[in-house]
Amino acid sequence: MNYDLETRLGLLRDVTAKVGAFALLRFRSLAQIAIETKGEADYVSAVDREAESLARRLIHAQFPTDAIVGEEQPGDAQGDHWLIDPVDGTANFLSGIPFWAVSIAYVRDSEPVLGAIALPALDALFWASVDGPLHGSGSVSPVGTQPIAFGIGRNRTWPVVHRLAVEAALEAQGFHIVCLGSCAAALAMVAAGRLAGYVEHGTNLWDCAAGHVLCRAANAPSSILPEANGKVAVIAAPQHLTDRVQLGSLGPIPSFFR
Repeated sequence: MNYDLETRLGLLRDVTAKVGAFALLRFRSLAQIAIETKGEADYVSAVDREAESLARRLIHAQFPTDAIVGEEQPGDAQGDHWLIDPVDGTANFLSGIPFWAVSIAYVRDSEPVLGAIALPALDALFWASVDGPLHGSGSVSPVGTQPIAFGIGRNRTWPVVHRLAVEAALEAQGFHIVCLGSCAAALAMVAAGRLAGYVEHGTNLWDCAAGHVLCRAANAPSSILPEANGKVAVIAAPQHLTDRVQLGSLGPIPSFFR
């Protein structure tokens, strides 16, 4: 990894940790947080916006000309840029469920090459470049056993019939299906060896870019496939499972995601 990316990886780790600490303080005072909706069952709060603003300030303090794209504040996704999901799993966060994440990636030449995910309520932080190694701190570490749980994402873009077919195919392989409510957190669990894999269609790149990097750094297969209307599918699973499950993604697969 060149010096330029190594410097950004250190910043990425620090920014993700600081934004995670900020969000955790707000998580501990949920009664004071107003809940809004961006669409049907699509929740947002001031915490999401404030956390993203904090991440942007911290990044621009060191790299003032870098482009930044965030879930709450759109930006220019052309060329190299940072990609921020300030609170992935907002419904969990606002419900007092500790399974939510701060997810930040760095994209170069249209490829996510750096990623960091904090699980603040679980006291865990992961960061890596796409070619590894995976770094981690806190309470979540590999357990050294073969996981039997397989993560599935749920959203209103992915047709229910198709999702149920994917679940049935995975269950036929002997897996227990779980939906944890956060794409980024679930992918971190795959990278840490706590989940056997993860599949979600109809998600956004900011939800999965950092987790994709962590999985690749941990030598866990991961692919991001383009779908309609700017959505993507993320498939973190061994090849023999992706061959068995009819994933039905749309469009060509960029070579860097294979």
